[in-house]
Amino acid sequence: MKLRLFLPATDRLDDATPLAWLLLDARGEVLRSGTSPMADIPRADDVEAILPASRVLFARLKLPRVNAATIRELLPFAVEDRLLADPAHIHAVAGATNEAGDTLVAVVDRGWIESATRVLAAHGIRPRSAWCESALLAGGQGDWHAVLRDDHGFLVDDEGVAVSFDRSVGGELPLALRVAIDEAGGRGQRPHTVRLHTDASATLPDLARWSEQAGIAFAAGSAWGTIVASPAPRGAIDLLRGVVTPGTMRGAGILPRAAVVLLGLIALLQLAFTAVDAWRLQKAHDALVARQEEVFRTAFPDAKVIVDPSLQLSRNLADLKRSRGLASDDDFLAQATKAARDFPTGSAKAVSYANGRLEVKP
Repeated sequence: MKLRLFLPATDRLDDATPLAWLLLDARGEVLRSGTSPMADIPRADDVEAILPASRVLFARLKLPRVNAATIRELLPFAVEDRLLADPAHIHAVAGATNEAGDTLVAVVDRGWIESATRVLAAHGIRPRSAWCESALLAGGQGDWHAVLRDDHGFLVDDEGVAVSFDRSVGGELPLALRVAIDEAGGRGQRPHTVRLHTDASATLPDLARWSEQAGIAFAAGSAWGTIVASPAPRGAIDLLRGVVTPGTMRGAGILPRAAVVLLGLIALLQLAFTAVDAWRLQKAHDALVARQEEVFRTAFPDAKVIVDPSLQLSRNLADLKRSRGLASDDDFLAQATKAARDFPTGSAKAVSYANGRLEVKP
């Protein structure tokens, strides 16, 4: 099931704010609908938020050909001059690029959308995506749409760009509609028809009057309530892209299964390489010990037990030196014997021995 939430245009979303919602099945059919405080809204695994058109601004920009990460960093500065706002407060998302090379950019106040997602997350509602309500009417070919409410409304062009407007008391064509139609004509995209859909108790204007004032046809459309369940078209701008929400922060610490498997394989390979290296070193050590024993037995064939070839070899070598009257490390007797041979009897006046060294003074 999918839960579709319609966020209000209020400056701050709180626990008691009633939200309109739809609960949809896998085919997109409406199972239930209503307007409730967050505590009473049904839950679903797939949640999408619909943002009011008055909270989303659109711009067509010619952007440099750089990677997506660089575009995300540049967008707030690219729209700064149009909005006269601090780039730190701007959340901008790039959409598709048309044949003329213009990229559609949707802009929303960063603080507003982050605050709304935090309040929703506190109630266990974590939207996976967020669309401007104009996306539900996008996809025409010169056939535009406008949704009328009691005192305001919004116009939607073929690309899903929304233009909010206030309805005049005298029933005149709103200036924002006239400007949007004229700008489209300047781009060679002037619509031939604008269909007017009414929401709740809103009424249609004098269609002939609006058609005459705009120079294009205005026609009656459907009730907004029959459109709200329409799926967002492919390519619609997801306004949650790049927004850090409590759900994404919590999920950021959870590694995907593939990453866990990869880490396990790396650890297993590391252990295997360590074991192979230890086996190789042990084999080299055993070969060295065997070679030492072989050398020791060759030098001392009468030895019966070999425990430490290096130690036994050094001891046997010292014994051989002493038996031959040769000096070994710190061997006073051997050195004295050699000195007695080198000096005639009575020629030595003094003998000193220190630190394993014997000195004779004649």
